[in-house]
Amino acid sequence: MKDHVHERIGFREIDEHGNAVRAVSPHVPETAGPERKRFPVNPFIIALWVLDAGLAWFGMWALTAAMSAVAGPIPVQSAESAQLNFMIFSNAPYALLGSILITAALLLWHAVQWQKKWPTR
Repeated sequence: MKDHVHERIGFREIDEHGNAVRAVSPHVPETAGPERKRFPVNPFIIALWVLDAGLAWFGMWALTAAMSAVAGPIPVQSAESAQLNFMIFSNAPYALLGSILITAALLLWHAVQWQKKWPTR
């Protein structure tokens, strides 16, 4: 006598997807499986916050560097330096806009997660 659940009879129950369901005996207490380890925070959200901080830093740096190059005394610059300043200055607003949009999306995500934790009244 191996098992008093279903082994002697020879049938198994299946779920709605056709997978075999583990037999449970009412006389034998079920053992708890190993505890599943979970991260307390989502690593993708952390990566997005880091990307957001990087975009914000780049956008602010690019605007201040390009504006100081334009507003300061006229230094003798090579053609490559002027082209690089132009490219940085033209891309800085998009970096700042991306940073603002990512911040808004992350704050919305955090609000939804916080709302899930608290039951509605």
